[in-house]
Amino acid sequence: MHRLFFLLFLGVFFGSQSVHAVGGENKIEVIAKHLQSSKTTVKASGEVMVYYEGSVIKASSAFYDKHTKKLILDGQVEMIGYKGSKEQTDHLEIQTDTKEVHFQTLFLVTENDVWLFTDKASKEEGNYTLGQSIFSSCDMNDPVWKMVFSRSLYDSEARYMEVYGAKVYLWDIPVFYAPYLGFSTHKERSSGLLFPLFGYSSEEGFVYEQPLFWAISPAMDFEINPQIRTNRSKGVYGTLRFVDSNHSLGQLRTGYFKDKAEDQLDHYGAEFLYDSSGFFDSNLPEGFKDGLYLNVTYLNDIDYLNLQKTRLEHFGLLPLQESRLNYFLYNDDYYAGINGKYFIDTRNESNADTLQILPSLQWHKYLNHFVWNNLTYSVDAHINHFYRREGVTLKQAETKIPLEWTSSFLDGFANLSLSEEFYYTKFFFGNGSYEYDKFEYYSNTHKVKFFSDLTKPYTDFIHVLQPSFGYVKPGNEHQEPADFDWLTEAQKTLFEAGLPEEYFDLSLGQYFYDTQMKLVFFQRLSQKYYVDRKYKFADISNEMQYNWENWQFYNDIVYSYEFNKIRESSSLILMVEDEYHLSVGHSFRQKLPDDIVDIAVANDINFDFRYDLNQRVALSGGITYNIDNASSTQWRAGASYSRDCWSVAAFAGQEVTPRPTGYTKDNTFYVQFNFKPFGGTGTGELERERLR
Repeated sequence: MHRLFFLLFLGVFFGSQSVHAVGGENKIEVIAKHLQSSKTTVKASGEVMVYYEGSVIKASSAFYDKHTKKLILDGQVEMIGYKGSKEQTDHLEIQTDTKEVHFQTLFLVTENDVWLFTDKASKEEGNYTLGQSIFSSCDMNDPVWKMVFSRSLYDSEARYMEVYGAKVYLWDIPVFYAPYLGFSTHKERSSGLLFPLFGYSSEEGFVYEQPLFWAISPAMDFEINPQIRTNRSKGVYGTLRFVDSNHSLGQLRTGYFKDKAEDQLDHYGAEFLYDSSGFFDSNLPEGFKDGLYLNVTYLNDIDYLNLQKTRLEHFGLLPLQESRLNYFLYNDDYYAGINGKYFIDTRNESNADTLQILPSLQWHKYLNHFVWNNLTYSVDAHINHFYRREGVTLKQAETKIPLEWTSSFLDGFANLSLSEEFYYTKFFFGNGSYEYDKFEYYSNTHKVKFFSDLTKPYTDFIHVLQPSFGYVKPGNEHQEPADFDWLTEAQKTLFEAGLPEEYFDLSLGQYFYDTQMKLVFFQRLSQKYYVDRKYKFADISNEMQYNWENWQFYNDIVYSYEFNKIRESSSLILMVEDEYHLSVGHSFRQKLPDDIVDIAVANDINFDFRYDLNQRVALSGGITYNIDNASSTQWRAGASYSRDCWSVAAFAGQEVTPRPTGYTKDNTFYVQFNFKPFGGTGTGELERERLR
């Protein structure tokens, strides 16, 4: 919030008919139509303007006593302050030697059109004391919202205001009360209470959360969020945010919620996010750059996340929670990385048999010439460690080296690529006794590819055509000390080994641009033909999009020849304008007999819209309708109304939320009020229906 009021600030001095200067160190200049002066007093009347310590004060009359050092101004006293703030009062007294200031019925308007009226006010050494006051940013005659408080203290140096007995009214209806509020009057972060969250749920009862904010330093702050849910119990979350350099930042959150019901678990966890685009930047050899990304989550069940007011960035609100560590180092020739993934399956009582990747090491040599300019190679090497406390574990080392020769012919209209890919890997099994605790495999694969990249300009558009025809033939392979099929089923579930199938690959990409190089249409078509399969043709995929003015038409479809069915499809129609946007889409995915692992099936129609009726009123909403299972339908609808001094937003919806015992369908209602520039508060209502 910007500062609430300004007293005795720099102003502009204008000339008048007469001037009289008095005072020693505290020089006072009085300008008025009529002046009367003696050895001890100065009286002024008629368009009085007083210039005192860089402040300009207008009044009907002024009186100054040289012995008491007191300046008194009466009658429509107005002070012009910094950036256009104005203070008005009927009576003002300034003790010029001690610089104490006393007001009667002060009225203040700031540069943000925030006004304050108080029955009395005083200032001493930069500290202001206000009596009973009214504060708002709405129309003064009939304010939509206002804050009334019994008294207030303001520190002008710290620019911090403390309010006692604060009541917030919407029209004449009280909506919020606080015995004490402390807040900053400038834009810098300051410690204090944040606005609370109110809500109600038929399952959880009344919900109250009161955030507390601690501005530790300009680069660090801490927020603690205690909460009460009357039907469940209470809990607390804490979040530490920090910036340790100009290219890195982090967040650390931990929390605990204790359920009082015997059949409910306590919920606890911790999260850590960190992102740096130059972790060891100053200590690296010349030409090298690095980065570090951490996204770590530890929890005992999914409700640890559901109970948070605002969630940190994660990889989805899913029962299987994932944590990641990525560190990379690279220059123009090489790339190296350390990667780790840790999974917590909240659906299981124990996480002992959940497979983790701790860690994975990668080294990559970028594409480079070998002997001739048109002969290139690259190297990609990995060391992987798949670990768990119960069940087979695996350590793997693998290397892939593609060697490629490329040449063009037909005056550069066609290109030919011949490549040989060499692959080697070795596995070490652990956490048990196995007939074969090691497995080694290496192979080579032949590849041929004809391709072109053609561009032709026309009068109104530019056409780019990229056809490609490839052939992949398996070479030789070697396995030891046993064949892959001789391993146990538990071992074989961790990896795959074998030569690729022989196939032909046909792809076509084309792009149309207008004369301003804006993309109008694109299409990408891909088809593989397998030589040794009963059904020669693999799935055909076709992706295309057409852009027309503010409209977009998109479709991506995958069709299975073998089963004569669409495997998956995604369609979208999108229209974007300044005042509104809408989108209609369809997502489809079905499980076919050749799908080995479980997949998420879908058959949903999606509709989203936003419409600004005018500068004050906006509508938004959406629905995801499941054609196969209407009970899984999700929807949301809302509206907002905004004025210069306040705004309100209301939203209702229904969504499917993962829970420790499955999923719930949550019906929600939420209202948010915002009193500009002071802040906002809101209420919410939840009803849950257990999904069968």
